[in-house]
Amino acid sequence: MNTGLKDKNGTPIMTGDRIRLVLDDGEIREFDVCFKTVERTVKSHPDFHDRYARVAITGVVFCWEGYDLFPCIDENGISDVTKMEVI
Repeated sequence: MNTGLKDKNGTPIMTGDRIRLVLDDGEIREFDVCFKTVERTVKSHPDFHDRYARVAITGVVFCWEGYDLFPCIDENGISDVTKMEVI
């Protein structure tokens, strides 16, 4: 299934793909691209009574060493996905 995301070379990222990310410190991580529902605890809106809420998020996740990770955005608003490469 096409995720709607593209890697640093413009290659469409599909579920089932294996992708590579080279971190700023040179560490290399490889992920499996999956589509699943992941439960997380998130900070609630400031106007809400409870400080945190348990949520279920369904979408594209990057599976790495037992973790289901969502793409991170750096301080410049750049997504990790634009730094990844389908392998």
